[in-house]
Amino acid sequence: MADISDAAKVRLLGGGPGDKPPASLSSLSQASAPTEPVAKPAAPTVPAPAPAGQAIFLSDSDEGADALGIAELIQPLAQLCAAAQTQTPFLAAILGPSGAGKSFAIGRLQRAIEALRGGRGSLGRVVVARLDAADGVEAPIALASAAYAALDREPGGADYSALLDESAHAGGDPLRAAQAASDRHEEIVRKLEAERAQLDEAEARGARLADALLFETPGSRVDVFARSRRGAIDARLRRFDLAGPDAAASYREFVRDMAGMGAAGRVGLALRAIWGFPGQRRLIFWAIFAALAGVGVGMLPQESILSAIPLQAQTVSDWIRDHAAWFATGSKILYVLAVLALVLNLWRAIGVSSLLFRGARLLNQDLRDRRRDLDARLARLNQRVAALTADAEAAARQAEAALKRAGGKAHTRAPGPEFIKAGHGPASAARAFLAALGEKVGRGPAAPDRIVFLIDNLDALAPGAAIGWIGAAHGAIGPGAVAVLALDSGRLVEPLGGPREARRRLDKWLQAVVNLPPRAGMEGERLVARLLSTDGKPSLLSIDAKAVTALNEPLTAAESSLLTALAPLFAHSPRHAKKFLNAYRLARSSGVPGPVLALMQAVAFADDAVRAAMAEELASAAGVLGDVQAPETLQRAIRSARAANSGEILVADARAADAVARRYALSV
Repeated sequence: MADISDAAKVRLLGGGPGDKPPASLSSLSQASAPTEPVAKPAAPTVPAPAPAGQAIFLSDSDEGADALGIAELIQPLAQLCAAAQTQTPFLAAILGPSGAGKSFAIGRLQRAIEALRGGRGSLGRVVVARLDAADGVEAPIALASAAYAALDREPGGADYSALLDESAHAGGDPLRAAQAASDRHEEIVRKLEAERAQLDEAEARGARLADALLFETPGSRVDVFARSRRGAIDARLRRFDLAGPDAAASYREFVRDMAGMGAAGRVGLALRAIWGFPGQRRLIFWAIFAALAGVGVGMLPQESILSAIPLQAQTVSDWIRDHAAWFATGSKILYVLAVLALVLNLWRAIGVSSLLFRGARLLNQDLRDRRRDLDARLARLNQRVAALTADAEAAARQAEAALKRAGGKAHTRAPGPEFIKAGHGPASAARAFLAALGEKVGRGPAAPDRIVFLIDNLDALAPGAAIGWIGAAHGAIGPGAVAVLALDSGRLVEPLGGPREARRRLDKWLQAVVNLPPRAGMEGERLVARLLSTDGKPSLLSIDAKAVTALNEPLTAAESSLLTALAPLFAHSPRHAKKFLNAYRLARSSGVPGPVLALMQAVAFADDAVRAAMAEELASAAGVLGDVQAPETLQRAIRSARAANSGEILVADARAADAVARRYALSV
């Protein structure tokens, strides 16, 4: 068992990060039993609480900490998925028993592919479609649905709608597809026209909102006020000769005009109410007349006026002189009448102005409330019109493309009979979609450069169903596609007819594999220490530039010569030779000496006798790798590798290379 650090022991035992580690675990038990009494027991140490942002309860999710170093294992596979030099279709697998971290590896693989996208030696438009095989959907349908959903998300800002439409109609009657596209365009146009009509109606209602609230909206504030004060409004307007045929309608028109006025306009209307209306002008006239009459009556008893009266009217002047007090009183009465006329004028002006101001204030309140709702509705209608306009344009393009696919004959004859459409089951339609998609991937700016399918949870299916799923997926993916399966190959050995038949079938399906370390090989102390040191936080995804360069570098002449010399170990068929070369390119990014790695990779792909002989030699040998008591092919391979290595092969290097080689070799 590997040693764990003292700091990690303290944290496992409940101590805080700042506590000092004990000398050993046994010292804790000795310290708990003192041999002599003490004066006062020491206060127990209370560990400091964890920081607020630090996780102390860890979830088992794909986004957690990489405690097993899986990101390093799957990085070459991620580069393979995104590399421009990868031939497609390509089917790979992440193999491991239950609990080895396959789902975690699939998640990290997706993030690594997205990080590599557009980098050195990698394609720019790589679309990743992740799916769950345990959903109970047939493999072709699940793959087609995942591809459609991934392309429909417009990754990286690309628009693949035309590609999806064209591929979705592949295998069907082109005339029926053209007719359906035309009908869809017409339906969208009808919806667009209806929405535009609603938008125009709403804009027109906004332009005449004041009239609508005054004359067409029962229950508004101004309507309630006008109805409740109908008598007063009618009387006051009639005093000014402003009532017209309908006093209520006249009042609402005045309110509408005043609501649109500014402060200067309202002041002008208030002044106009004093002298501009017909009834008010009469009062002002009588006030002026009374004032002038009062002045004349008051001045009449004066001697200057009386002396001007002729002698024939001396009796009149005497009467005026005798009744001078009456004339003084009459003058005052006329002055009072003039003042009363002016007061009545102002009172009537204030009365009618207050009615108009109150109505205008209520109308403006209604306008503010209704305008807010109307603006929100206009915004929604504008958004819907904009969206429908874009949909209509896209539908028009799709209808035009469908018409071209139909040879421009969509309206010259009826589409094919219904049984043609009914004869295509969902799986057949899905295969047709994937085939049409494969023909267009990597061709032109309207299509992605590659589609990568990441298939998880095959272990949740029964072994027979998982085998059928793998076979169906192998036949469904087409050019431009890479698929990576996550499964436990050990579950499939017996259903496939034993180890030999299982190896044959899996070799046929899988062009590359990555083996995750089994749970039996995990070091628990290191695993717990790593979780404690990271607090369960996900580590930042980093791309090893050296590993990427090593994966993309062409084989040197020395490597080619050595691999040719090692061919008798692994080249049992063209398929085995291709799988070996794929595995070697994945393994060469590990940093192990090339000749040693090539030898151990060839041994990993050799037959059982060769693998057993090398395993026995690595278990017993020390220092350098000598001559092995094994088949002649292995002895010649060791000599070739030793020559390419320019010296002896260290057993330590061979063991390290063997661990890397077995990572990329199928084992069942």
